[in-house]
Amino acid sequence: MTEQYPNLSDLQSRPLRYWNIDGLPELMMGLVWILWGGAFLLGESLPKGGAHNFYWMLVPAILCLSGVASNWAVKRLKQRITYPRTGFVEMKPPSRAARLAAAAVAVVCAMALAALVVRARANEVQTMISPIVGVLVSLAFLVASVRLKAPHYLALAGVSLALGLAFGAFQLGWESLNYLFIALGAACAATGALRLALFLKRHPAGAAE
Repeated sequence: MTEQYPNLSDLQSRPLRYWNIDGLPELMMGLVWILWGGAFLLGESLPKGGAHNFYWMLVPAILCLSGVASNWAVKRLKQRITYPRTGFVEMKPPSRAARLAAAAVAVVCAMALAALVVRARANEVQTMISPIVGVLVSLAFLVASVRLKAPHYLALAGVSLALGLAFGAFQLGWESLNYLFIALGAACAATGALRLALFLKRHPAGAAE
């Protein structure tokens, strides 16, 4: 009789896959990106003056609070929707190496983007900003797809790349970046909503019991 050994890498990845089983993270991320793009578009549409300046003072707070609120909302929704159907799985905090790697990638991306902005002409940067962001988001989805074993992120990676190139072709300048976030947010939210509907269909309430 051959003794069966557990796949340790599979066991370690289960909490990550479980966290994305219901589509809620994608749904919330999409809504936040729509909010960000809409907030910038609204600010650019305001006439110059006191209200315009006051609004842009609030924008950083809106961005930060929306990010924090989305994490809180995902956890609360999982408590109400996911856990009664599939049980509770605790997400371990990322290791120090993982945090350092994420910080290094963020720093490298920021430095590359800053170097491009400094070296390129203003018109060139405005034309290329949407494709650059589209490529960066696409790479992030590719990494997430491998790390979380989430094939649907590959589709979002393709959508990010296509939207980045498309909005770059429109040559709308910096404004195209706002529309890119709205379009990416809509794609993520739609994906999350579809996966949530499938999750609810496959896992009736009380299944975990």
